[in-house]
Amino acid sequence: MHCSETLSFWLFVELIEECELRDIYQKGLPGVAKHKYIIRYLLKKHLPDLYEHLELLQVNFHFLTYAGEWIFSIFCQCLPYQDSAVSSKFFSLFFKYKWEFFYKLILTIFDHIKEKLMMMADDLSIL
Repeated sequence: MHCSETLSFWLFVELIEECELRDIYQKGLPGVAKHKYIIRYLLKKHLPDLYEHLELLQVNFHFLTYAGEWIFSIFCQCLPYQDSAVSSKFFSLFFKYKWEFFYKLILTIFDHIKEKLMMMADDLSIL
């Protein structure tokens, strides 16, 4: 939608090879397991009170319910397809910083909604 077919192809190659997107879709989903571990580690390190709250309510047990879409689509499900400026900025940062940008965005999202999540008393409300 936002670039030529040739550029789309090479961006796809970049995603698969340099951004290790292939790992996410391989048998057994090894890339998802890796990202799950990293996201949980970063939450525990940077937002420990929220991490403990999520652990207490066993929300991390349902990891794919809340983070699967983010990982499988690299946030494409959330990006406004009508606003190419937002999408292009997101992908410019993702291609530049790879998964580091992805993890920082997730931490920012969690930090932004932390107070709301901390007030919720069950896993279904949080999910």
